Amino acid sequence: MLAPGLNTQYAGSNVTGDKGLIAIDKVGNKVRFYEPRTLKETKALDGPEPCVHELTFSSDRKYAFVPLYGDGIYGSNKQPNNKLLIVDLDRQEIGDMIDLGECLAPHGMVGTRDGKVWVVSDLVNRLLLVDPAKKAIEATYDIPGKGAHFVVLLPDESKLYVSHKESDLAVFDLKQRAFVARVPLGRPGVEKGNGSGSEGLTPTPDGRRLLVIDNDTSDIRVIDTASDREIDRVPLTMHPRTNVKRSRLAKLMFSPDGRAIVVVSYATGLAWIIDAADYRRQTPVTVAKGPFGIAFAPTRTALVSCHDSGLITQIDLEARTVVDAFDGGNGIECLAFY
Repeated sequence: MLAPGLNTQYAGSNVTGDKGLIAIDKVGNKVRFYEPRTLKETKALDGPEPCVHELTFSSDRKYAFVPLYGDGIYGSNKQPNNKLLIVDLDRQEIGDMIDLGECLAPHGMVGTRDGKVWVVSDLVNRLLLVDPAKKAIEATYDIPGKGAHFVVLLPDESKLYVSHKESDLAVFDLKQRAFVARVPLGRPGVEKGNGSGSEGLTPTPDGRRLLVIDNDTSDIRVIDTASDREIDRVPLTMHPRTNVKRSRLAKLMFSPDGRAIVVVSYATGLAWIIDAADYRRQTPVTVAKGPFGIAFAPTRTALVSCHDSGLITQIDLEARTVVDAFDGGNGIECLAFY
């Protein structure tokens, strides 16, 4: 569990609540809202430009931030965008939009307690500090790597970690305002494409470790955050072989009580429920085609959005089994209760 005063949304969208459920449908270019108990869709907002991806929140949970990435995906984004939407969660409306100028293809984000938002721009490999109140970029930092895609924050807000699809994990010190370390995760000799980088990542709730999934064999790499060195490597049980030419996107997230980790692997149709006290105690479960996003209800249940099948799968964390599935848009990338 998190100590008092630590940031509870250190992984961007791992918040929970009972007011609503928001989902980012990148295929349909819509921000969708669901009734949090019945999981019936109640409202859908059209993205004003191509195309909504990813999600994070203001520290007071009044606003969500959604980047407009462009009309494509990583490696094939022919018309990249450069905007950040501000979504009013009480009104369930788009409240404003921030122009990020030359910083194209904004993607991973995380909010801090001071109201600012850190954003990675994957086409220009920059880390941005955005002030939503001023609708402006406060600072930019060149990222040492290729394909910066996701960013997370340690709960004490001391460091950011940026995963790259085609290079090392990068470590950014928030006090020094500088990148201070790189952690190699690629297969030796592989310099581009799958096998050269990593995908989803999350710190442990106490901030002592960082878990990152590589895009070689989709193993969980365990990083000590004091030394920023790898200390363990944990394969996912029964993870099938995947095509090196296809997406190996994978994500993981701790449950709010810190007892479980849910992992999804896009290429497999599987999710894993993992004991947070023993990463090798794993239960793989079948969800649906293209698992992509993870959200936790206030109860001991999790949702997985299955991007390619238009389903939201519900998992009972205690029973470690799938209990239901619901209609889930055209291609939901991420979702969160608030």
